[in-house]
Amino acid sequence: MRKGLLLFLALLLPVIIFLFLHSFGKNEFEVPILFQTAEELPANCGLEASLPYQVQSDKVDVTEGAIVLFSSGLSNAMFDDALFQLRRVKDEFDVDAPEIIVVKKSNDQSPKVENEMVMNAAEYEQEQQCVFLAGTNQIVLIDAEGHIRGLYSNASLKEIDRLILELKIILNKY
Repeated sequence: MRKGLLLFLALLLPVIIFLFLHSFGKNEFEVPILFQTAEELPANCGLEASLPYQVQSDKVDVTEGAIVLFSSGLSNAMFDDALFQLRRVKDEFDVDAPEIIVVKKSNDQSPKVENEMVMNAAEYEQEQQCVFLAGTNQIVLIDAEGHIRGLYSNASLKEIDRLILELKIILNKY
């Protein structure tokens, strides 16, 4: 009799915990806004911006939110693969997908694409390093308020999967 009672309680405890968490628990995820303090901003750019940092570019329009690809240094095959991976974002979110903007240097030999911005080398470096604060990253996710929400080192499957997951969290589609 005592063994049966202990077995019953041992099986009942996980069920009670599950029901409690299911009823009262919240699964909320958050993608943080990057560059919220002055210490995070690059010193060599001389930025005097309000915090948290908002992208304000004269050359690239990100007022509705965007995914910006800095394509300099990519071979044509890598560039095509990056575009293929970014099309996955469009396919996943359809009309809710942010605009994809490709920023190129004027001497790049990559094929012409929709929503591309061509800049000379100095402008390109200024936009990548001091406006979008991308550093060595190739992809930047900007939300509708102009905040940087994600930096991605390349357009690999793993990084684009992370971008898609973070967009789902931002758009509350999980």
